Amino acid sequence: MTFYLIILIVLFGLFVGLILWIYRLFKLYKKGKKKSFVIQTSILAFIIVMLTWELQLFPFSKNYYLKKQTTYLTGKSFWSWKEFNYDEWGIRGEGYTLYIYNFNQNTADFFKSPDSVFFKKYPPKDVSGIHWTPTPVKKEDLEILEFATPIYGNWKGEIVSRQEFIRKIATSEGAYYAYRHGGSTAFYLISPKDRLVILINHNM
Repeated sequence: MTFYLIILIVLFGLFVGLILWIYRLFKLYKKGKKKSFVIQTSILAFIIVMLTWELQLFPFSKNYYLKKQTTYLTGKSFWSWKEFNYDEWGIRGEGYTLYIYNFNQNTADFFKSPDSVFFKKYPPKDVSGIHWTPTPVKKEDLEILEFATPIYGNWKGEIVSRQEFIRKIATSEGAYYAYRHGGSTAFYLISPKDRLVILINHNM
């Protein structure tokens, strides 16, 4: 709870600072100090771009983040585009994120018959878990799948149908799954047939 309060105070401080900075820029402009106005406006614009990029609010920043993550997880660099996103966070740090992104046919063709390195080295096992494994999910991993695709009582609409869709892919042939443990559980799915990469993180 203290952590989130600190974050809230920091964000409020940044907001107040931004308002004061913009007010200062208006004063500089009215006073005719064009050089100072241009310099400070450029600095402010740079800071705003950097912040929105890190917060993944800037256009394509999320796609770039996913590209880096999927390259790390699969060993192949490819672009993907948002199909569905879900984020839910609790006050004690627990949370659930689900990212479903689609990729092009060339990438799908690669994943239809990936090389042996894909199965032996990816995702890197820096924590406990398994490398990419063909679906259907093995019996001993079904508990992980259930934990990664919960359906809570307050969930309604698309998130519920998406969870059912993910379980269908995971329990059918033609896709690959992997997971890891370490403070939270991450579950990954790649479906060449559906041209989808699915990234799940569940922390309780």
